[in-house]
Amino acid sequence: MSERRLGLLQHWMKAVVTGRGGLEEKLEAAALRHGLRAEEVVAEGRGLSARERLGVYTGGYVLRLLECMRADFPALRGFVGDTVFDAFAGAYVITRPPGSPSLYELGADFPSFLEETRPGGEGLEGGLRALLDLPPELARLERARAEVLRARGVEGAPAASSPPSPFEVFGQGLTVQATPCLRLLELKFPLVEFLKSSEGGERPEPPAPRRTLAALGRADYRVHVEEVEPWQFALLKACERPAPLYTALRAAALEVAEEPPRLLAQAALWLPVAFEFGFLRRAA
Repeated sequence: MSERRLGLLQHWMKAVVTGRGGLEEKLEAAALRHGLRAEEVVAEGRGLSARERLGVYTGGYVLRLLECMRADFPALRGFVGDTVFDAFAGAYVITRPPGSPSLYELGADFPSFLEETRPGGEGLEGGLRALLDLPPELARLERARAEVLRARGVEGAPAASSPPSPFEVFGQGLTVQATPCLRLLELKFPLVEFLKSSEGGERPEPPAPRRTLAALGRADYRVHVEEVEPWQFALLKACERPAPLYTALRAAALEVAEEPPRLLAQAALWLPVAFEFGFLRRAA
């Protein structure tokens, strides 16, 4: 077999296995693109037609991706149940096949997919209709946690991650910066405790809608997911780039309409926690 022919077969097989849509759609797309049909490439055997044999490959590929999705979104899977989760996750990997060789990227668009395919909720009561927003929001939180676990943290940099003393907080020399692994989310539900309960093996009741601010960070290879107050959220946002602490506090105070001295006093108590959870670090 020539190298050119081998390359054509490889590209055809990749299109059939990883392409978008069902098997028939993928076969048609591969035929149009590469000029090959299943019967020309795959031999029949063991009582299976060429298309049936290809179905085994494509089905196995989707099942492997489903296993990864189940591992990445365990709380969401526990909330909606295996059948519903597999239906949505299966539709996701078929309509948005991965374009990266890393399985880490597989679930990146799943929250937006759930948002776009969310039922309209016509005819449902207000509370039940609002619960339709919960799966996409929970998926956002779980995806952010996966990103924090993977992102660069402060491990191996004890000087940068050492918490400030009250003297430093009230002084003028402390410059802080958000850690590379920090993720900030505005959520429609209070899902932090819901996620923690789910991880503990419980089956918590779905929470009532409430705007919630969450911060996720990592320290000593442990991911921390915490609900934060508006001024804490604003302070962390203000520290996306290195900034003197008082400058960042002034920006946060302006955003939440608080007096900077009052936030400074609260920050003296909270900053050690922010460092401990891997939200903030000392800027170089």
